[in-house]
Amino acid sequence: MIKIHIFHTGSVIVDQAIPLHEKNPLAVTGFFRSKDKQMTLPVSVYLIEHEKGNILIDTGWHSKYAAERPHQFFGLLDKVSSPVIKEGESIDCRLQELGMKASDIDYVFFTHLDFDHVSGIELISDAKNFMASEEEIKAANKGSVRYLKENWETVDLKAFHYQMNGIGPVSRSFDLFDDGSVLLVSTPGHSYGHCSVKITGENRNYVIIGGDAAYLPESFSGQIIPGFSVDNELAARSLKWLTKCKEDPLCMGVFVNHDPTVCEQVLEV
Repeated sequence: MIKIHIFHTGSVIVDQAIPLHEKNPLAVTGFFRSKDKQMTLPVSVYLIEHEKGNILIDTGWHSKYAAERPHQFFGLLDKVSSPVIKEGESIDCRLQELGMKASDIDYVFFTHLDFDHVSGIELISDAKNFMASEEEIKAANKGSVRYLKENWETVDLKAFHYQMNGIGPVSRSFDLFDDGSVLLVSTPGHSYGHCSVKITGENRNYVIIGGDAAYLPESFSGQIIPGFSVDNELAARSLKWLTKCKEDPLCMGVFVNHDPTVCEQVLEV
């Protein structure tokens, strides 16, 4: 049996244009927009307890933002995605609740390297392996304003490599244990190297962790891609694939990072 823990490590305040993809391209920045356009969404992290190793998907916010405003760290990005976190909500505290510590984590995978997904790295720096897709690391190293490399420069972030195997919207995935139980599936669009995670049990039931390939239930019902996407066509293909999984009787759920309707819970597959 594989256990999947869904934690909320605080929340993020964004303009509604980010989850709802408004036509105005500047709306995602939140500049010159009223507060009634803002949404407060959870920032989720996922722990997978597998017989072959403990896996963490994303690390959420750093606990220091409970006491400090992040302007000095994020600059303009704080206007786009403002962190909200209370004491005890960070990933190190959530692991402690389970009697675990960072050194118990065999793999930390990042769906992508946006700062609300990686800023908690420092809190679990004793984990054994930190990984993101080769494409995501290459994109981050080009110096885009959305990426803050200092968030992961304290760890040895390694690249994993997709294989062309017909799985996912662009037919590429990485099989962590070579048994199909944990697949990192390429779901580009929101970022070039964005991945989702498919966790499959022995009975073929599975769960999908979809990162930021979608945001809200309306994303699926209305096929609304993220407002901030580097490639809208790829984002649409990735969302269509997630929707198809969601409709599959074997799928126990597609969980995306900022969906406010997803409660903290433990799933078993």
